[in-house]
Amino acid sequence: SRIPQDVLSGQRGLMQEVTLNTKHGVEAKSYEALGEAAKLKPLEIELKRLEDLSESIVKDFAYMRHREEEMRDTNESTNSRVLYFSLFSLCCLIGLATWQVLYLRKFFKAKKLIE
Repeated sequence: SRIPQDVLSGQRGLMQEVTLNTKHGVEAKSYEALGEAAKLKPLEIELKRLEDLSESIVKDFAYMRHREEEMRDTNESTNSRVLYFSLFSLCCLIGLATWQVLYLRKFFKAKKLIE
C-alpha cells in the first residue's frame, strides 16, 4: 500500500477538530418546505412551528411527570425496605443480647460465682 505524500511531508501530527450538530424532533422539521407545499404565508409557517414546539414541550413535561412518579415509587419502595431491614436487625440484636445474658447467667450459676 502507498502512503499519501502529505502524510510523509510532516502533516501527521496536526490536530483537527470535528463538530457534529444533530437536530431531532421539532428542530429537525423543515417548515420552509412544508410552507411551500401547502402554500402558507410566512406568519402561518411561524405559527405552525410554534404550535409544534408547544406540543413538544407538553409531551416533554408529561414524560418528566411520568419519570418523577417512577422515581418517587422507587424511593418509597427503597425506604420501606430499609425500614424492614432495620427492624429485622434490631430484633436480631435484641434476641442475641437476651440469649447472651441468659447463657452467661446459667454459666456463672454452674461455676457457683453467682447465686
